[in-house]
Amino acid sequence: MGISPAVAEVAVLSNRTQASVNVEILFDGSLPQPIALAVGDSRPIFFQRTLRVRYRGGGAEQEHQLEPQSAYFFAEDKTSQELFLEEIGLGKKFPAKFSAAPRDFKTPFSAKVVPVKILVDDDEPTHRRLWEPKLRKRVAEASKVLERHSGVKLNVVAVETWDSNSRQHDLNQSLLEFEREVNPQPASLAIGFSSQYQLTRGRVHMGGTRGALHPYILLKERSRSMRETEKLELLVHELGHYLGASHSPEPQSVMRPLLTGGLQRSVGSRIQFDPVNTLLMAMLGDEMRRRDVTKLTSITVPTRQRLEAIYAVLRQALPQDPAAGQYLRILSRPKSSPPQQFVSSARRVLQQLVRVTTSRRRIAESRKSSADGEPKDSWLSGDTLTSFYVKQAALATIQIEPANPEQAFLLALGLFIDDSNALREFPGTSALAASIEHDAALRQRLNILGSPTMLDRADLVKHFFVSAHITVALGVEAAKSLGFAKEMNDAAGGTGFSFVDMAANRAGIEFAQRVLAGDITLEQLSQRFDTREFLPPIDDLEEGLSAEVLKDRFGDADNKSLQDELRRIEQRVLELPIYRK
Repeated sequence: MGISPAVAEVAVLSNRTQASVNVEILFDGSLPQPIALAVGDSRPIFFQRTLRVRYRGGGAEQEHQLEPQSAYFFAEDKTSQELFLEEIGLGKKFPAKFSAAPRDFKTPFSAKVVPVKILVDDDEPTHRRLWEPKLRKRVAEASKVLERHSGVKLNVVAVETWDSNSRQHDLNQSLLEFEREVNPQPASLAIGFSSQYQLTRGRVHMGGTRGALHPYILLKERSRSMRETEKLELLVHELGHYLGASHSPEPQSVMRPLLTGGLQRSVGSRIQFDPVNTLLMAMLGDEMRRRDVTKLTSITVPTRQRLEAIYAVLRQALPQDPAAGQYLRILSRPKSSPPQQFVSSARRVLQQLVRVTTSRRRIAESRKSSADGEPKDSWLSGDTLTSFYVKQAALATIQIEPANPEQAFLLALGLFIDDSNALREFPGTSALAASIEHDAALRQRLNILGSPTMLDRADLVKHFFVSAHITVALGVEAAKSLGFAKEMNDAAGGTGFSFVDMAANRAGIEFAQRVLAGDITLEQLSQRFDTREFLPPIDDLEEGLSAEVLKDRFGDADNKSLQDELRRIEQRVLELPIYRK
């Protein structure tokens, strides 16, 4: 645990040398306190007004004042081997606002306790007297790591089981099922350990949650080769996401994107967070402790601004990883905008798009029947019609000026294009879709929709914009998972698995992310949208693969060959000039 005389600001000290570092911490108006930083260690230091650190470096005693909401590391000069302290650049700071933030200096520091419910599914092969103490011990060990890095610890208050669908092999779908089936109460966080999965080699999703303070975490438990220390690391990784930690480029961090490399199999190994994620968790933990915050969007403005700056830096460090961008999108949602206003904004954009389309179609039809009965003009179709819809949706959003314009634009456009009712029928989006568009409005929209396409294909335009809608509604990983699950279902008894459809799905997800991040603005889209700029080449991608052919060619869903092919498609999307500007 970081040293703290009282609840206050926080700074992080870390050790990037090859030996333990001994320093003194000087709080405002108190005696120096010694601390030892182990190799690779990162420690949050909570303080009231000022914080200084004293250490031996450069042949003399050094003393530095640390800024709040900042991270520092000790390193050794390559030539002199002398110790020095350096700050990690983490974007813009807001010192005046931080110092003005309300602080309760009279309350002694105590860790924030998060009540937890542990659950196993009906595929757990062992008796409760075996699995319960094992999982309780794992959660307790994870709690020690969290408390040391964030000032937050866990307390198991309930242990239960749930029935999982053994035919489901997609982790994100299983997470949705877990959320439907399980009530976290009396806890704040439900952690599910599913034994219906047999962990396989290659890059697979071993666990998941939807982000900071989301009350559900689901983990794959069953594996013959995975050691208990590695299962603990997986649990700590997902708990890190629960406390706002993003993926890190540092290979020794528990928040590295891929938990590979056997770090927990070496003698004396320790689970460690990198300094940046230690800072993120400590800041959120302080909000939880002081203000009982239960949602990321409920944090104070100064903390939100600082988190946004840090996540922006992490997004640049790992540009192809969605984690930091997802946190940024959550934080960008205005705190004052209740769900009804969110729905209302999308509904107004959708209604305006329907009105404009109805009006333009009437004008086109009147021209067609004039001038000696010869058609002068006709209503749009194909890729041209899609371009019209995108530009008009963007223009409508700009004119309406909703509180959350990018989200409203993507939600409305995805629903407008979806003539298959996929968004209204899928449980994860059905309530949102029905709130945005009532049945009478649905019938009117379908009557005037026409035949929009992308690359002259009606299926691709739906894959693209429905995926963009789901990205806003449920997040990037859910959008990827749902698109993949649909193709697997098609392989089992429909039109077959299509890598072309997957390209459109991934392109729509990337489009949504760039619009939400402001890389592609509504002003730009209101003036121009060329479908060929937003979809990668598809001529060499296979379609119509039955389940048997798909398995014979690429293996099971988690097989490396299949995942490599999907990553190759994602790379095609990222190489489009529109995303490299």
